[in-house]
Amino acid sequence: MCGRLCYIRLELKRALRRLPHILAGAAVLVILMGAAALLAGKLLYGGQAVGRIPVGVVLPEEDTLAKQAVNMIRSLESVKSLCDLTYMDEEEAKQGLREGRLYAVLQVPDGFVQDIMTGVNTPVTVIFPENAGVESRIFQELTDAGAGILGASQAGIYSGDQLLKQYGLTEKIPLFEREMNGIYLSYSLPRMDYFGKITVNGAGDVTVPVFYGISGFVLLLLLSAIPVSDLLKRDSPVMRQKLSLIGIGPFTAAGSRILGLSLLLGILTALAALAAQAAGVLSFSLPGVFAGILVCLGAASAAACLFLTAGSRMGGILLLFVMVTVLHFLSGGFLPQVFLPEQIREAAPFLPSHILMEGVKMAVTQSWNFETAGKLAALIAGGWLIAAAAEAADK
Repeated sequence: MCGRLCYIRLELKRALRRLPHILAGAAVLVILMGAAALLAGKLLYGGQAVGRIPVGVVLPEEDTLAKQAVNMIRSLESVKSLCDLTYMDEEEAKQGLREGRLYAVLQVPDGFVQDIMTGVNTPVTVIFPENAGVESRIFQELTDAGAGILGASQAGIYSGDQLLKQYGLTEKIPLFEREMNGIYLSYSLPRMDYFGKITVNGAGDVTVPVFYGISGFVLLLLLSAIPVSDLLKRDSPVMRQKLSLIGIGPFTAAGSRILGLSLLLGILTALAALAAQAAGVLSFSLPGVFAGILVCLGAASAAACLFLTAGSRMGGILLLFVMVTVLHFLSGGFLPQVFLPEQIREAAPFLPSHILMEGVKMAVTQSWNFETAGKLAALIAGGWLIAAAAEAADK
């Protein structure tokens, strides 16, 4: 036992001597990732998705009811917030589509309103350009939604009419239709009342800057093993033989390397926590401290696992860089998970980068999560066992 403790103490001292190397490497990584995070955040939320949608409306001549119906549609909040409806003749509208000045054209048929009232339901023709863009697709969604609301309303009225006919109350049909039209119009016109206004954030339960701060910090921890990769390289055969004589096997050797790297990552974490606290993003708490310790051990364990599995220092550096970059992308570190395919989103919770990001988020939000803590413990144990197995296989 004394031999093991002495060996661990020596590994920790050796790790501390590499502190200037890891701080210099971390400084470079912070500059690069800070620029990348700012650009990514601006791409995600830095501007408006679409502009105004100009739409041409072709009305039949001398049909005042049709114009009133279109004016009613223009007054809808969901329409006027995006669309600019302009009356024009058919030739002018088609020319506007060809020249790209219009994203859609509505051709209202003769007797449009009368047909709705009598149940004929003559459709409005909607013309889109050949290469329809995002604006045209959005307008198509608006028209489909309006048609769906109208169809549901008419289905209810027709069903009521059929029921009154079945019971011989045909004289009640005009009164029923008038009352039902009033009810459906009161729901159909203010369509925005259907929805509660909830801000949807692709970064989850934290703000976008905090999300990219967490993502960048996890990437920093994992890649910081590269400047101090000599701590993770395997001992020479003679050294392993001497260590085995005093009872130090691969499990202890791998664990000592993980502890040494964890000590350096813990110093980086403490510096980052002080900076975040000064910026008002983070406040001190015991759950945050415990989460930080688990995150540092998990990152060191994952890095040691990848490095020792490669077998050589150069191979370990390449494998560590490639795997960390790929796994971080699949975990939603570069783009939030909502933008990734469904299959990737299902696998992300089991990837090391995602587990580490959830651990850092747990520290930032000061909300202890036993499931996340369990995943971090599993990551530490799994990385330690694989690293020890790689050490043993090299004998």
